[in-house]
Amino acid sequence: MARGFFRVAVAVCAIGCGAACGSADDGTDPFGDTTGGGGSSSGSSGQAGSGNDGIGGGLSGSGGAADDGCDKVDFLFIIDNSVSMQDQQTALINSFPAFMATIQSTLNAGSNYHIMVADTDDWGRCTAANCLSGDMSADTLCVAPANGYACTTQFDSCDKQIGAGVVHPAGKGATNAPCTIYGGHRYIVEGEPDLAGTFTCMAQVGLAGHPSERPMDSLVAAMSVGLNAPIGCNAGFLRDDAILVVTFISDDPNYEDADGPQEWYDAVVTAKGGNADAVVVLGLTPNFEGCNLGKGTHWSEFVAMWGTHGLEASVCNLDYSPFFDQAVAIIDETCDGFVPPS
Repeated sequence: MARGFFRVAVAVCAIGCGAACGSADDGTDPFGDTTGGGGSSSGSSGQAGSGNDGIGGGLSGSGGAADDGCDKVDFLFIIDNSVSMQDQQTALINSFPAFMATIQSTLNAGSNYHIMVADTDDWGRCTAANCLSGDMSADTLCVAPANGYACTTQFDSCDKQIGAGVVHPAGKGATNAPCTIYGGHRYIVEGEPDLAGTFTCMAQVGLAGHPSERPMDSLVAAMSVGLNAPIGCNAGFLRDDAILVVTFISDDPNYEDADGPQEWYDAVVTAKGGNADAVVVLGLTPNFEGCNLGKGTHWSEFVAMWGTHGLEASVCNLDYSPFFDQAVAIIDETCDGFVPPS
């Protein structure tokens, strides 16, 4: 594969801040030069095999017994729902079926999953007041699509909460309908009869999000005790005896989130009972040559904090399949090494 699309995180490092080369939404060709972006991949694409010889299949070569490692995986997708993200959301949705098929054929835990989507703000542009005023282009992003669905439909309190599982996307480019999810949670569980279709419904979060994208605020909220409490919006999503796989995707070159990479890292580790080795973090970000090199460096720093459990690639390369192929190898190795709490 071309250099520059991938970074496997191996250390916390300073990210080079070169001149920006055209953002994901400024009309430049994101594929013009893919040789930079802070370094080359640390290996091949990690195409997953179909072996199923114990937890984690045949990728990691751990040779562990069949009862070693994890038997559950919690997947959390944080998806930027700002106005420039239509192509990226489509690319993510298109890559999902093959990614999950490879997970299921590689990990014994691959069918015991939770899959949740969160977007990058609480209520975005489509508040009742904003629909009336038309501020922040709400007249086209909230009122015009689907006969004003985002402005006239009754949503519950969790639909307006940052970090809560998305089950009712609304606004331009969104599903504009409630998603029917097997089990009745705000996330997919094992037994979902239409995995790809349900994920598509949830992940098509649309373009009417607030222009100040906050993926990390959403991640921290999604991990919070309040949202994961028995009466919380995400009740039951996080499992102590599962590994956690976080995928976040944003083309935002700006720094809108509260706190910083260390605080975000600490929040996730705390949510996993202090076990950083139970987490994989996958980032699709703009900090690559041919996208917006030198912008979004805070995303790169955060991914780097996870060492070999982190993987970053260009959000502007709209074929995400090689990225998720490589991610399977990392997830598999993490699963093999997981020691569930006693």
